[in-house]
Amino acid sequence: METDLLIIGGGPAGLHAALTADRAGARVVVADESFSLGGQLRQQTQWLSNLPGQYGYGKKRGTWVNEQLINQVGASNVQVLKKHTMIGSYLNGNIGVSDGDKTFEIQSRKNIIAPGAQEEAKVFPGWTLPGVMTAGAAQILINREKVLPGKRAVMVGSNDFSLEVARQLNSCGITVEAIVEEKNQIICSDGELVKTLENVPVYTNSTIEIVTGAGEVEHVVIQTPDGLKEVNVDLVCIANGFSPILEPFEIMNCHFVYQKELGGWLAAYNIHLQTTNPSCYIAGNAAGITDFGSILLTGEIAALSALEAMGFISSAEGTEQKSRCWRELANLESEKVLQARTEMLADYHQKHELDLPDYFMKIKGGKMYG
Repeated sequence: METDLLIIGGGPAGLHAALTADRAGARVVVADESFSLGGQLRQQTQWLSNLPGQYGYGKKRGTWVNEQLINQVGASNVQVLKKHTMIGSYLNGNIGVSDGDKTFEIQSRKNIIAPGAQEEAKVFPGWTLPGVMTAGAAQILINREKVLPGKRAVMVGSNDFSLEVARQLNSCGITVEAIVEEKNQIICSDGELVKTLENVPVYTNSTIEIVTGAGEVEHVVIQTPDGLKEVNVDLVCIANGFSPILEPFEIMNCHFVYQKELGGWLAAYNIHLQTTNPSCYIAGNAAGITDFGSILLTGEIAALSALEAMGFISSAEGTEQKSRCWRELANLESEKVLQARTEMLADYHQKHELDLPDYFMKIKGGKMYG
């Protein structure tokens, strides 16, 4: 199979990149290991407010955005390969994909790799009992599979995602008995979301001592500053943050850097979202854990860079459009994440003796102006 642009990952970043490239006239193939497109967006029923301007103003549900992306891809010339996994690369640079029965290579001029992120586990005594799962797994069960994972729950972690899942559990009739946070305060930045859970006991400076039960979760013991607290529950949800998925970039021999604010280890890349492998660009949470609007915009920047490199758009148009995307991303992304991203980019360009475009120099102190 031959194509201009191969995109690994059919989540929001990959789909947005595919649509950007398709509109420019490039041949695009999207390969995704799942049976349906959208990635984690498929079960995110919460309202999203930090969307790029092209998605309209005001709040939109994640599932609504996913439906829009899928419908647009369906009406485009993008070729979609569902249930196809990237399994390796050939000496000639082609990427090998498999549907489980047969393996074949795809010859592409450029590649965008957007595999997303994975939830980090938290280990404590009893963490392998049935009934202990990540917050994302619980969200999949209630929103996609329409299955209640339990009746009474403990949420471990208090970031934005964990409290959103706790709110969704409550709305499904599952009682959240406790939120356990090892730091000295709730770390969720959404005050309105915190307020919706004001009746749920919150234990800060606390950890899970042990989870017990006869073959499944029945009891949770919480170590608090005031001593041990036992809660009778049948569900423990772990929200320990996300980290970028690395395996596809390892296959493509990309170099890696560590940036805590971006989720840990990730493939190194330049201002054009190009990795150390010249044929590969990065997008989405794989380029750093961030908000939804920035996920979409990194997909667009990667696509514009690939299109410019292949000659589908001029250098002037590429610069203009990427400058617009970076300005919008700077307005949407949190200051800490944006600062970490810009510092990483500056370090990359200095190390590789590459010039930075003028628009990058307008990113200052976590904000872009001009």
